[in-house]
Amino acid sequence: MKKLLVIAAALLIGMQANAQLIFNGGYLHGTEGLKRGEQTAQNVLDGFYAGAKYRFALDGITEGLSIAPGANLSAMFCREAGFAGNLQAANVADELLKDARRTELALNIPLHVQYLYEITPDFKLEAWAGPTFQLGIWNRSIDGDSNPTLIYDNYKEIVEGPLKFAPRNRINLFLGLGVGFEVAELVHINVGYDFGLLNLTTDANGDIRRGLLRIGLGYNF
Repeated sequence: MKKLLVIAAALLIGMQANAQLIFNGGYLHGTEGLKRGEQTAQNVLDGFYAGAKYRFALDGITEGLSIAPGANLSAMFCREAGFAGNLQAANVADELLKDARRTELALNIPLHVQYLYEITPDFKLEAWAGPTFQLGIWNRSIDGDSNPTLIYDNYKEIVEGPLKFAPRNRINLFLGLGVGFEVAELVHINVGYDFGLLNLTTDANGDIRRGLLRIGLGYNF
């Protein structure tokens, strides 16, 4: 038992000694598949993210291997598809949310495993994979055609006459992977894709899944 504690302490000390803070941000492009019964549609979202992560080197296991927990804020924007996907009466609600503009803000907690492969001392290839937990903070839609001043909170049930909008889930879980490179041990450029694993609507008859393409830039601090 003492040996295990000594080994664990040594690994922890080694990780702290090789910890590196990286500020990162970039562009997001999302596609959101909507299903309700036999109806299908797709929303396209664009936005950006910014935050930081700590990279803890695991050279004691394999040189170039590390884990990188982090946190960032993301903002995304889209125009709703004619079929909103999470309605209890979607056949008569198309016009209600047609061309509605949606704005989202979310907190993201990635936990990635990374690997750096040195080509030259100033140029390294990198690959990463792992989950990202997302918590929705803000999700609003502004009605596009019928009433441009009407704002919907998508995290709450909305009743418009005979129509009911099922609220969206605040929680999502992504599984992602990506590749990139590090220059002069300072700058990171990478591209990756996150697969959304959870249904984003509480409508029992609906399903909304999201995928995210990300193009990122990072700087070692």
